Amino acid sequence: MDARLGPFRKAVRKAIYKLGPTRWSPLAFLVYQVAWIVALVALMTAATRGQAAPPSYNWDHVVPLWVPWAGALGSSTISVVGVVSHSREWDGLGFAYWHLARPILGMITGSVAVLALLFVLKGIAPDVIPASNENYTAGGTAVLFVIAFVVGYREETFRELVKRVVDVLLGPGEKAATQRLALVPGVLLLQAEAAVGGSVSGSVTLFNNTQDTFDLKSAKLTITGGPEFTVGWPDNGPVGPGDARAINVVWTPGGSPLPSEQILRVEVGGYTLTSTVRATVP
Repeated sequence: MDARLGPFRKAVRKAIYKLGPTRWSPLAFLVYQVAWIVALVALMTAATRGQAAPPSYNWDHVVPLWVPWAGALGSSTISVVGVVSHSREWDGLGFAYWHLARPILGMITGSVAVLALLFVLKGIAPDVIPASNENYTAGGTAVLFVIAFVVGYREETFRELVKRVVDVLLGPGEKAATQRLALVPGVLLLQAEAAVGGSVSGSVTLFNNTQDTFDLKSAKLTITGGPEFTVGWPDNGPVGPGDARAINVVWTPGGSPLPSEQILRVEVGGYTLTSTVRATVP
């Protein structure tokens, strides 16, 4: 029985191979991507006409539906460019499935790239993502549309974005580890016996080892511990690349001071830095 089925199986495999995407001509992929673009344009046209507007969903205030749409459009566009540019030296075995998957990949990469960018910006501008009962303005949606389209069109941009996000979240690379803001020392000691005029002071230094300039006037500087501890900038001018600024820390112990540890916090330019202030008594 198996012997009789052998030629049949071979014939089926041969037919599948001949009909498979790797054997398609460049024209077939061109038609495929043009069909995607026509469908996306038709969807956009329908979605902007009253009753045909896209339905709302839970994440509409985070990532509008236009974002995956734009990612797919960018991917289909670059696929058309590739098919037209390489029609004379077509490599079906190497790129057939790549062209088939491009629109879906564009939806995914465009959406993830916009999400990553939004959550990075949220650290600098908390209101960049609308509240749950609000949506983006037309201008905000257009910006996200362009970002998703570009990422879908140029997948190298997405790979570089993912690499940078992974470096930030899971451990920076050599370059990222050296380009940052830092508070030194990490632990500042204030001793009650050194108090002069009822208070004891020390300083923590903010080092800027990035390529950016930060405006300290808009920075948020706080310390725990209530009124006994105060902090301030002797010089709150801009901190350029390679510059440093001191932060004065003053402890005014009460009548019976107790040892404690307080947290000095600096929020500037999307960075949140902390240092420990350790108050000691004899």
